[in-house]
Amino acid sequence: MPFLAILKRFEVWLLLAIVGALIVFASQPAPPLPGTVAMEPDPAERENHPPQLTSPDLEKPGPPSAPPSLEVREVRVTPSSPGFIVETVIGGGRSADLVLGEDQVRATTADGQTLNRFFEPFQETPTLLSTGDSVASLRWWLPAPAKSIWIEIDSERIEASLP
Repeated sequence: MPFLAILKRFEVWLLLAIVGALIVFASQPAPPLPGTVAMEPDPAERENHPPQLTSPDLEKPGPPSAPPSLEVREVRVTPSSPGFIVETVIGGGRSADLVLGEDQVRATTADGQTLNRFFEPFQETPTLLSTGDSVASLRWWLPAPAKSIWIEIDSERIEASLP
């Protein structure tokens, strides 16, 4: 059995041990990431903690609260050769996540001239999160100087005074 002579080599056993360790490592479940919430309790926890019964009075929703309005936190204007780059930092809490894509956000000058978003090829779409107070940065291309711009987000208009 000359093919079994390969098992006499140390490198073969080392390679088999490494492959076995990788298989064991890959088959273990991943630990939860920090800040994540487990969706379902372990079966052992379910046995120790029966489900809580709630009163129907506690399940009644309260009066609807108005979502906090958005505000302009910061405005930076950077001159460029044919115009200006206006960066606005928008902040505020929302009842649901709000993606600030090209279709959801519009900006105009006080004169009514529509502004285009400043093109950034690898920039992901900014989002205002529903968890707590979040901020998002929007960049606009302003061809001529202006005193202020109006930003319309989700049918809410806010004014950004330019420095």
